[in-house]
Order: sequence, then structure tokens, then C-alpha cells
Amino acid sequence: MKGRLVRSSLQTSVMLGLRVVTQAVALVLLTRLLGPRVYGNFAAVASLAVILGLLPNLGAGFVMLARGTRDETGIADVWRYAWPMTVVLGLLLLLVYVLAAGFITRPSLPALILLVLGAAELLLTPFTMLLSFALQARERVPLSQFVQWLPLGLRMLAVIPCFWLTDNLRLQGYVSLQFIASLAGFVLGLWICQRHVRLDWRPRLATRWEICEGASFAAMHLVAANPSELDKVIATRAVGADDAGIYAATTRVMSATVMPVIAMLLAAQPRLFRHAYEPTRQGHRLIALVALLALAWGSLSGIVLALLSPLLPALFGASFAATSRLMPWLAAAAPLLSLRLAAGTTLVAQGHPAQRIVFEVSGIVVLVVGMLVLAPSFGTRGIAIALVAAEFCMACIGWWLVHRQLRGPLISPPRALP
Repeated sequence: MKGRLVRSSLQTSVMLGLRVVTQAVALVLLTRLLGPRVYGNFAAVASLAVILGLLPNLGAGFVMLARGTRDETGIADVWRYAWPMTVVLGLLLLLVYVLAAGFITRPSLPALILLVLGAAELLLTPFTMLLSFALQARERVPLSQFVQWLPLGLRMLAVIPCFWLTDNLRLQGYVSLQFIASLAGFVLGLWICQRHVRLDWRPRLATRWEICEGASFAAMHLVAANPSELDKVIATRAVGADDAGIYAATTRVMSATVMPVIAMLLAAQPRLFRHAYEPTRQGHRLIALVALLALAWGSLSGIVLALLSPLLPALFGASFAATSRLMPWLAAAAPLLSLRLAAGTTLVAQGHPAQRIVFEVSGIVVLVVGMLVLAPSFGTRGIAIALVAAEFCMACIGWWLVHRQLRGPLISPPRALP
């Protein structure tokens, strides 16, 4: 078991490593293209789009993963209701996003920019995620990550032509090219997925069980994303656009270092789902291994980030010099973030997404209260302290809930699939 997990994790890590490099290059290019103020405003509205972008498929990917590991026809059957639902909910949420995003920044970004950015994140990205889940359900995890990487790689390339635009057109130009890149990535991903997975395009309505089960996963996923994105939305109002840009760039670097943990969790997730429905003592050992690897890599990442923090201004430019002073504070969140992600993935695979919602809502409360209390006096450092406190709270509660589930001799199986 350990050897298979390590091999699968390494293969997935290669793809996620490519994803990290792509995101890092895109981050460097964007910060140099836009500068702290414009990047801070862009990061805020982009984070809101990312959060809402988790809702259009209403957790159908997790339902697909749960059924696909047990039933060969499950993926095609879930796809029948997932794709039309994604279109309808995506269009409705796009309207909500454009209205809501207009209140985040001052002055508000143009409605056309918000519309194009929202269309990429609320319509195209959810479809790409569904394709990734379909491949993951077939235990083709590295390929599923390649499908997710395609739009990111094309988006990175979309930054380069924008350097030839004037300053006032750069953001609009990038958002437009980003939409084209997302569309091309989705089309390529669909072609790849259909070579390995049968997708049934006959539309149908979701059953009551599928709606309820998917909604619980969607709520869990939404809450899980908030600690990583909500801070950037609030930061523009709490410390201003310039400091928000500094904070957003620094946290993106910190989050990128835990990608190997995400690779390990993705590789382990199908087995965790399988152990949930066929409880074995092997499942206990798998979960213990997941916790150990998450803690080890997160701790190593935090140390490396703190030591290399003086190099950040050389990457982002002189206007981002403050990132070197902020990173040592944020580095403390790396092991806590790794443990939080591992606990959440374990609980979801064991059929307890509501428990993940509970511990991550507690973290969101700590994060928001901490930001509002500390930011006025300590600026971005106060936001970093609030983030560390929130991650500590979530990691502790999350693994306490996992421990409570494992107190018996075997893992308690979740609700049976219909």
C-alpha cells in the first residue's frame, strides 16, 4: 500500500510540480505587469470568482468520484445531470458575481472585465473540473491534473503579450486573453477525457439523493476554499489595494509550496473512498501515513520559505519589497495548511463532508475576526497572524474529528450509495 501510494503521489507530483511552476511564473509576470495596486484589486475579484466557481456543478464531481470507484457506469450517469446543471447555475452565478464584485474594490473595476473574468471562472473552469474528476474516478490522477493544468499553462502565456499594451489596457487585455485560454484548455481537456472515459451527453434531472449529496460536497468545497481566498477579498478593504497586492502575492507563494501534499491527497483519495465502503485496518494505516507526510512536508516548506524570503523582491520587483518581511510570518501557516487539507480530505472520503464544513467554518470565523481586529493596527502582518491562527484552529479540530471517527477497530462506513 505504501509503495503504491508513494508511486502514485510521485507521478501526480510531477504534474502538480508543473502546475506550481506555471502558477509561479504567472504570478511573477502578473505582479510585474500590473503592480501592487492593480494586482491587489485583481486578486480580490479573482478570488471571489474562484469561490463562486465551486458552486455551478453542485458537488457533482465528488458524487462522480464516489460512484466511479465502485460502478463503471457511474461516471457517465452522473455526467448526464452534471453538465446541464453546470450551465444553468453558472449563468445565474455569473450575474450574481458581476453585481457583487462591483462592491469589492474602490473604484470598481469595469463591468466588462468582471463579466469576462466571471465567465472564465464560473462557466469554463467548473466544466474543466468535472473532466478532471471523471479521470480521477478512473484512478488516472496524473492525467486528471494535466487536464487541470492546461488552462493554467495557456493563461500563463496570455500574460506575455500584455506587456506591449499601455498601462491602462493591461488588465483588460489579460482578462480577455485569459478567457480565450480557459476556453482552449477546456476544449483540449474534453478531447483528452473522452479518449479514456465514456461521457453520456443525454441530459437528465438529478435525483433528490444526488442533489442532497452533491450539495453537501459543494458546501464543503466552498467552505474549504474560503480560508485560502476570502482573506484576499477582505484585504483590499482592510489594508488598501497596495498592501493587499503585497499580501496576495506572498500567500500565493506559500500556498504553492504545499502542492506535493495535495498530490499525495489526490493519489490517496480513491483508496480512501474505497476503504470507507469496505472498512479495513489498512485504511487506518493509510490515514496515519497521510497525516505524517502532510506534517513533514508542511514543516519543511515553512522552513524553506522563511530562509528564502529575502529573494522574493528579486522575483516580483522592487515595488513588492515588503514580501520579504511578510513571508516569515506566513511561513508558519504552511504545516498547518498541510494538516488542514489532509484532515479535510480524509473526512470527505470517509463520507463526512459536514464535519469538514464544521471545522473550516470555525477557521473562517477566526480568520475574519482576526483580520478585522489586527489589520487596523498591524497591517499585512496582522492579516498574516490571523491566517496562522485560523489554520491552527482548523488543523486541530479537523484531526480531532478524524481521530474520533477512527476510535473503533474499523472505520465506520458512511451512508450507502443508492
